[in-house]
Amino acid sequence: MKTKKTILTLLISMLLGSTAFANFVSAKVKVTGVTCSMCSNSVHKALSSLSFIGKIDVDLENAEFMLTFKPNEKVNIDAIKEKIEGAGFSVGQLIANFAFNNVEINKDFHYQYADNTYHFVDVKNQKLNNTVAIRFVDKGLTSNKEHKKYVGLTSYQCIKSGKSENCCNAVSKKRIYHVTL
Repeated sequence: MKTKKTILTLLISMLLGSTAFANFVSAKVKVTGVTCSMCSNSVHKALSSLSFIGKIDVDLENAEFMLTFKPNEKVNIDAIKEKIEGAGFSVGQLIANFAFNNVEINKDFHYQYADNTYHFVDVKNQKLNNTVAIRFVDKGLTSNKEHKKYVGLTSYQCIKSGKSENCCNAVSKKRIYHVTL
């Protein structure tokens, strides 16, 4: 019995000690078209229906929504976009705070997390630890001008469609989010 317990403890510590992980913590979303408190209330109500959002703070002056995510809940970035668009507005910028532990990134690095792929565009070689702000640069998650800028900074075609392409060595056309620091 003691041997089984020791082996189990050793396996768990090896997995926790060497496995990189990440977690969405919060996000700041700039919503275009929000000009009054009624607009803000419409977006707030739409976002509140998402089960993974624990708290929403609004900066009406800057049309920004600060989202705090529930711990251990799967965050769906496209659902945030869809709720904002469903309320009649669009995402001008989305910056999420992601808790990293020992994740080494470089330009065009594809990171897998929670059934999604995050393609790092225009970043330097570095190791990410602690909470890091990542900016989404996909069409519909940033301004068109910003999106076009990042399309020009990578030769990977997946940035144009948001789906895996031959450049990603993926079998299916899965969603790929394009992010930068």
